[in-house]
Amino acid sequence: MTLRYEYDQVLEILQKYPEAYVKILDDGEVNDNEKLYDELYEYFLEDMPYGVQKARTGDPVEWITMRLDGLGLLTSADGQDSDEELEDEGILS
Repeated sequence: MTLRYEYDQVLEILQKYPEAYVKILDDGEVNDNEKLYDELYEYFLEDMPYGVQKARTGDPVEWITMRLDGLGLLTSADGQDSDEELEDEGILS
C-alpha cells in the first residue's frame, strides 16, 4: 500500500469525525472518541503487530498515534494546524 493511498484513506476516516480529529490535534488522544478509534484500529489492524493488537508488547493507541504522525496527519508542514488549513483539508466546514 502506498503512503499516499493510505493517507487518503485515513484522512477519509478522520473527516467523518471532525470534532474528534481537532481534539486529537490538540491533545494527541486517539482513543477519546470510541467510534473513531475503532475505525482506525480496524483499518490498521492488518499492519499492527499481533502483540500490539493485544496490548501485550505495546499500546495500540500509541501505535496508531505514531502511524498518524508518520502520515503527517497530526501536524501541518509548519507544525501548526490552523482552522483554515483544516477547512482546506475538508475536516472543518
